[in-house]
Amino acid sequence: IFVWTSLRCNVMQWGGCGSGGRAGCPLIVRSAVRSPASPVRLFPAVLNLASMADITANATCGSMGPEMFCKLVEHVPGQPVRNPQCRICNQRSTKPFERHPIEYAIDGTNRWWQSPSIKNGMEYHYVTITLDLKQVFQIAYVIVKAANSPRPGNWILERSIDGVTFDPWQYYAITDTECLTRFNINPRTGPPSYTRDDEVICTSFYSKIHPLENGEIHTSLINGRPSADDPSPTLLNFTSARYIRLVFQRIRTLNADLMTLTLRDPKDIDPIVTRRYYYSIKDISVGGMCICYGHAKACPLNTVTKFSCECEHNTCGESCDRCCPGYHQQPWMAGTFLTRHICEKCNCYGKAEECYFNQTVADLSLSLDIHGKYRGGGVCTGCRDNTAGINCQTCIAGYYRPAEVSAEDDNPCIPCTCDPHGSVSQSCVADSSQATPTGSCRCKEGFGGLQCDRCAVGYMGYPFCQRCNCSVEGSTNADPCITPCMCKENVEGENCDRCKLGFYNLQGDNQRGCEKCSCMGVASQCSASTWTYQNVGTYCVHTHTHTPKMAVNSNYTYKHYKVFIGIKLYFYLCSRRGTKHYGRFGQPLYPSSPSTNHIVLLPENFLVSGTEQRISRRDFLSVLANVTRVMVRASYSTEPSAVYRLHSFSMQVANPSARGERRASAVEMCSCPPGYAGTSCEVNTHTYWKNVFVFQACIPGFRRVNGNLYNGVCEACHCHGHATQCHEVTGHCLDCSHHTTGPHCDTCLHGYYGNATRGSPADCQPCTCPLNLPSNNFSPTCHLGEEGELLCDQCQPGYTGPRCDRCSNGYYGKPAVPGGSCQPCDCHGNLDLSIPGSCDPSTGQCLRCRQGYGGAACDSCADGYYGDAITAKNCQPCQCHTNGSVYEVCNKETGQCPCKENVVGRQCDECMPLTHGITTGGQCVPCHCNSFGSKSFDCDETGQCRCQPGVTGPKCDRCSRGFFNFQEGGCTPCQCSHVGNNCDANTGQCICPPNTIGERCDRCAPNHWGHDITTGCKECGCSVIGSVTQQCNVNTGCCLCRDSFRGEKCNECQIGYRDFPQCTQCECNVSGSDSETCDMERGVCACADRTGKCSCKANVEGHNCDRCKPDTFGLSVRNPLGCSKCYCYGLTHSCTEAQGLIRMWLTLKPEQTVLPLVDKANTVETRRGVSFQHPEILAHAELVTSTLSEPYYWKLPEQSTAYGGQLKYAVYYEARDETGPSSYEPQVIIKGGPNRSIMMTRHIPGLQIGQLTRHEIDMTEHEWNYADGRSMTREDFMDILFYVDYILIKASHGNLMRHSRISEISLTVAEEGRPTKESEKAHQIEKCDCPIGYSGLSCEECAAGFYRLRTGSVTSASASRVPIAAGMGSCVQCQCSGHSSTCDPETSICQNCQDNTEGDRCERCSPGFYGVVRGSPDDCKPCACPLTNPENNFSPTCVAEGFDDYRCTACPEGYEGKYCERCATGYHVFPMGGLARTMVTLSQANAVAGSGASGRSCDLCMDRHVCGAAGIICKTNTQLFIHYCSSRSFPFSLSCTTTEATTEVARHSNNKPYRHPLCLLFLFFFFFNSVLSGGLPPTVKALFSSCHGRRDRGRSQIQVI
Repeated sequence: IFVWTSLRCNVMQWGGCGSGGRAGCPLIVRSAVRSPASPVRLFPAVLNLASMADITANATCGSMGPEMFCKLVEHVPGQPVRNPQCRICNQRSTKPFERHPIEYAIDGTNRWWQSPSIKNGMEYHYVTITLDLKQVFQIAYVIVKAANSPRPGNWILERSIDGVTFDPWQYYAITDTECLTRFNINPRTGPPSYTRDDEVICTSFYSKIHPLENGEIHTSLINGRPSADDPSPTLLNFTSARYIRLVFQRIRTLNADLMTLTLRDPKDIDPIVTRRYYYSIKDISVGGMCICYGHAKACPLNTVTKFSCECEHNTCGESCDRCCPGYHQQPWMAGTFLTRHICEKCNCYGKAEECYFNQTVADLSLSLDIHGKYRGGGVCTGCRDNTAGINCQTCIAGYYRPAEVSAEDDNPCIPCTCDPHGSVSQSCVADSSQATPTGSCRCKEGFGGLQCDRCAVGYMGYPFCQRCNCSVEGSTNADPCITPCMCKENVEGENCDRCKLGFYNLQGDNQRGCEKCSCMGVASQCSASTWTYQNVGTYCVHTHTHTPKMAVNSNYTYKHYKVFIGIKLYFYLCSRRGTKHYGRFGQPLYPSSPSTNHIVLLPENFLVSGTEQRISRRDFLSVLANVTRVMVRASYSTEPSAVYRLHSFSMQVANPSARGERRASAVEMCSCPPGYAGTSCEVNTHTYWKNVFVFQACIPGFRRVNGNLYNGVCEACHCHGHATQCHEVTGHCLDCSHHTTGPHCDTCLHGYYGNATRGSPADCQPCTCPLNLPSNNFSPTCHLGEEGELLCDQCQPGYTGPRCDRCSNGYYGKPAVPGGSCQPCDCHGNLDLSIPGSCDPSTGQCLRCRQGYGGAACDSCADGYYGDAITAKNCQPCQCHTNGSVYEVCNKETGQCPCKENVVGRQCDECMPLTHGITTGGQCVPCHCNSFGSKSFDCDETGQCRCQPGVTGPKCDRCSRGFFNFQEGGCTPCQCSHVGNNCDANTGQCICPPNTIGERCDRCAPNHWGHDITTGCKECGCSVIGSVTQQCNVNTGCCLCRDSFRGEKCNECQIGYRDFPQCTQCECNVSGSDSETCDMERGVCACADRTGKCSCKANVEGHNCDRCKPDTFGLSVRNPLGCSKCYCYGLTHSCTEAQGLIRMWLTLKPEQTVLPLVDKANTVETRRGVSFQHPEILAHAELVTSTLSEPYYWKLPEQSTAYGGQLKYAVYYEARDETGPSSYEPQVIIKGGPNRSIMMTRHIPGLQIGQLTRHEIDMTEHEWNYADGRSMTREDFMDILFYVDYILIKASHGNLMRHSRISEISLTVAEEGRPTKESEKAHQIEKCDCPIGYSGLSCEECAAGFYRLRTGSVTSASASRVPIAAGMGSCVQCQCSGHSSTCDPETSICQNCQDNTEGDRCERCSPGFYGVVRGSPDDCKPCACPLTNPENNFSPTCVAEGFDDYRCTACPEGYEGKYCERCATGYHVFPMGGLARTMVTLSQANAVAGSGASGRSCDLCMDRHVCGAAGIICKTNTQLFIHYCSSRSFPFSLSCTTTEATTEVARHSNNKPYRHPLCLLFLFFFFFNSVLSGGLPPTVKALFSSCHGRRDRGRSQIQVI
């Protein structure tokens, strides 16, 4: 137990505290306390290291001369200091108390170091103190004590090993906020605490202003950290330092002085304030100890003024950082408070003094320690007395240690005595650990004995030892030297010394001599390998009980080695402190008992996991072909206290580079057919492709069809010569070369062009856009045009032309010249790029500046414009007033126009005072106001003066209506109220109002309107050009306009016309023009004056808005965007409007007249309360609401619809109120999409009660919304139309609805056909330019020869390059092994397999054919059994054997052989090619009894038998057989056999009646001949109705008794 204790002392400590009245000396000591269970650990004492350190500071007061400083007391600026407490600091003074060098901070006295005050400059906030401890120590604490000033405010405590790189130990800040702002560290509030061993914190705990003097800062680097009781390597590293640095960054000041100290000008700062702020340090204590890594308890100072550890625990070195010579059995480790880690002596049996530690030896438990345990990794060096080995336990080459001699004996090794004739070398078995007996020699072939001093078995004639004739391994001879040689079953040769064809590895312990070649079923010839075995993989691990298995990591051994049959596994198990355990096959393992197991990798030593059945050799070899894991049992007991250790594990593997001594003859080396490789034709190799681990089961250029290893087929990759590997499953090529890509390397990469299917490395050439140089290739992609020319299709900005060989408008240069490029024309961005040739493409000269700009470089405003053309680019028209300016060109900088006389203003649009007429008369003229009638001499712009009452006229020079007698001061009112107060202006006589006629002045004069008795009539003012007549409507004043004019006075052009008064007709397309500019009733749209350009919809372009923008189609007046964006499932952006389609209406079928009602989510469905009353479907609310709550909807039957069509229906309902709970629900809901997850809604204003309303809803996205109210996108709308899940129409309306009705339901779809009155032409349906593999109007189908690969399906990386349709996956080329061009578009199963193939991928030959399917038309050849002509082809099926051979599998009875090429035993060839069955072999029993017939064809009679015209007549009780064989020759053969008396005349052996004409004919002759010869035998009964026959595999037999 170790205790850290903080003490204060006043006594002198070595290397630490001094005398002289110090207030205290901090000292930290560590005491070692021995606990009852652990020995004392060794650590030196903690000392004050600062007293012996070299210390420096970069600033000290008085260094530049005497300076005054004052102690910090409260001070009010401007007031005299009562007790200044000021002193002088001068480092050159003879007075000791005026000097304050940095050495005073560590001298152990009450003297102190002091920095210059900030009166000398604000830079003295930044002062650094550095201590050099002269060697690296473990630092426990740092204590800093201030003198006559407060403790530092902001500062950093740093450490360093080399004095160059410093790392922080701790940050100190005046406030917690400054921890974040200055050091970017979260503050640690309160006393410092730590959560990590190497945590660096920031604290404001020690930066308080108080105390003003003698404040202390305690920094503990060990106490309080997680591993303080037993320091971790992290903590030890964190506390190691030679250099310690105190980096002061801000002096702690009083808050009252902050305002003063923030003044910018130092001259304005009161020096009485600034000279009080400085640093002063009375003492710096650094507690630390020598670094002895827990192996020394003392660390004295040596003669070179350096501390050195007095090492124990068999350690050496200045810091006890290594084990002493000969003590390396265990690795050196630092001692801790809990563990000593003593260096242990190596066990060299007294034969060596030096050793070293080897971790691999330790892992393998190969080193024996002095306690007799295999523990540690000590390896002895310099073994004496002819010894060698890790522990000097064995002997050097040529020596051996007898079994009875101990390794500790003197001279334990004696020379080997190997016979020079028979031994390979003079080296022998060195000790019993290698083999037994020791001293035995390694013999040459043919020699034997311990010293190889005689001939081995099977050899004779020592010392030559020639091999005996008979092979010991291949013969069964007891003495191989005695002939003849009797070979084992699978062995041949005169000496039985070679394996039969198809067998290999001749071994004496093999009862059959040789093993049958496996070759994965694709080859039949092999030989034994010449490789050798070597051991790989060793482990030392242990496990507790309840761990069922121990897995051996494949990364160490088996990922890089091929495992073959016949190798061995070695693993050594031992138990520790447990009960009895059971090993392999129930063998017990006792506590602390080792068990070594050797398992030969042969099928008979293994079982199938799970079934416990014996594994076949075929399956065993398949496992060895790809070993991924080897697991060794690690638990042999159920007791929880059991512990097991796997000391070592090794496996013998064979490979060409192995350097072992034992030959791996059990490994077969097969003669593989083309496409196959590997020792067993398995090519079990691995490679990385695009960071994916790929298993290769065929040689490069082939792939394993269906993944079968045994009897598998290696098919050639179809990569057009551009790749050597293809995917095992899809056949897609991997790592296409020659700049190709695609599933079969059939297309050129981006940046290349050509035909990749030609099969040459030069198929794809780099894009030359325009040159094949990186500096002159300005398009990443290109392609071949229709005429075979190269077209670059992605020219960079600034380049144009078919090969990017020209500069586009606004750029110049020579891109077709090496090194040339196109640069923007230096025209300050003011070119008019809408006009071709805005700048010279070669020189860059500016030719056409944009409107308002001019100059050679478009760097100034053009005439008639002003502003900044370069920076602000705000050239704007001068807008000089036409009437007020001399000309319309203004000053290009100010915009001031040249004004005419009496005109002022920038635009010359204002008249000078007392003038007018700039807008009306064209110039500013004097007002000339009448002095009698006007109030002043100024007038308005029209020249109207301000008139006196009753006066009018522009100049105020006449009386107004109702007044007369103009004179100075005004006019006199008229007395004519009966005529609207109108009188003669001079006489006052009453007259009619203006522009009126008639006796009573009650009508307007011609071309006037708006009669008023007071004011008269107004002039019509109809446009002479635009109106039909000058007379307007007398009431409204509106003129009658011509067709192309409009307006009240016919002075405007009608919509669809432009440029009044010409009013030229616009040519705007109504479908493409903005509807706000169109008159839909007249079918015309407005256009811009002068240019005639129309205002287009969003997706329309063109001067007349008559064409769709790129990537859009279907110009339509009903489309608010004009054209629809190409959907095409995201596969292409090119489409047009489909042609040849018509709209067809779909209505409900008779059986669909009762629609179901569902809730809004379509989760509950009912037909309760629904009835059909022609022509309407009714829903009775009181019955429906018992099942459904509002809102509820009609659910339409499964329907399909087309974009641009309509949904039509009629609705009627009755309710109490029109507004209810369903009023705000959507009217129509449609759900669909590829995942049936998208819902769109359509809202329609509330319906009226009791009124039938008809709805026509357009099936376009423009008025549909998502369920959350967002506008529907075209992509999702198209997805829903292609995958409609359901369509709902609202059935609940209003409040307290009684019933609801729906009728006239119809949907439009698009079909091919001719337009008629009933079916109009279908518009707004896209026809996409689909990429390869896709078809359909929207590329929604796979083209012929392609199938749908759904999203998420496993595919190769190259298949991922195929375009993927949104939500539908991708269309992939059919994988039909080159024998079909079509497959099912959904299942990918190939259709119409050609070239005599069959299967889902056309991967195998059809019955009657054989071969390996590789994509060639002649893959499958007809079975010739034995010939291909029908007459001589006797087997309908055959199977392939090997690469180019086959075997017939269905030879009929009577035929045998591999190709049905010969007759079976008992059959012979008929004269005309058939087979006949001999009588003797038909029934041997009958033949023994005597058949009555003889001869090859059974055509001769035996004795006592008669041969007649109808056959052989048996004279005794005989049995007659007629044999029928299918051939063109005579179909019968006869036999007679003596039998017992029988009653049947004719019977088939299967007892079925057989009335064959031949049978009846035979019976006739039979009885006729019997009568002639004396009648039937008495025991024969003729049963004519029981004539039977038997057919057996093409041959029939009729039996007549």
